[in-house]
Amino acid sequence: MTPLDDFLPLIRGRLPGCPETLLRDAALAAAIEFCKRTQLLTQTVEVEVVAGEPAVTLYPDSDVHWEVLDVRRGPSPLTGLNRREFILQNLGQDAGKPGYYYLEGDRTLVLGPLPDANETLSALVTLRPKDTATRLDDVLYSDFREVIAAGARAWVRRNHGEWSEPSLEGQDRQLFENAIHNQNIRRARGGAGVALR
Repeated sequence: MTPLDDFLPLIRGRLPGCPETLLRDAALAAAIEFCKRTQLLTQTVEVEVVAGEPAVTLYPDSDVHWEVLDVRRGPSPLTGLNRREFILQNLGQDAGKPGYYYLEGDRTLVLGPLPDANETLSALVTLRPKDTATRLDDVLYSDFREVIAAGARAWVRRNHGEWSEPSLEGQDRQLFENAIHNQNIRRARGGAGVALR
C-alpha cells in the first residue's frame, strides 16, 4: 500500500499555497472516483450462506466493497437482478438453492430463493478506497499516479474558488476522463487487445 502523501508532490506544484489537508482530500477523492468508474480493484470473497437467512454481509479484506460483479456456487453463476425484479418474482418467499441475488445498501447480498442449507458461495466484488484511507493500493501509484494527480487538481479547482482556473481544470479533468475511458476499454478487451464486439 502506498501512502496518500506520495501523491502530494504531483499535485502541489500546480496548486501553490494549497494546504496539504486539502491536497490529501483531493487525492483520495480522485482515487475513489477512479476506482468506482473503472472497476480497477477487484477481490473474490467468500459468502457464508446460512439456511433460512436470505441476507449475507460481504467483507472484503481491505478497502470498501463497491459493487458485485459475479456470484458463484462452484463453477455455476447465480443471476443478478435488481431489487424490484427480485421482489416481483417472489424470490424471497420459497426455500431452495439460491439462484438469484441483488445488492442492498453497500454490502448486503440478498439471495433467493431462501437458502435451505448452509453453504459457501464466492463473489467477485470491486473495491474502492475507504473515505478515511491514508494509504492506497500500490497500482494506483505505480500505474495511475499522474492520472490521480490530475483528477485531484481538477477537484481542488472545481471545489475551492481560491484555486479556480477553468482552463487548467478542464485540461486536468480531460486527462482524468481519458484515463478512465482507456482503462474501461482495456478491461472490456480483457487486457489482451482483442477487438470489441
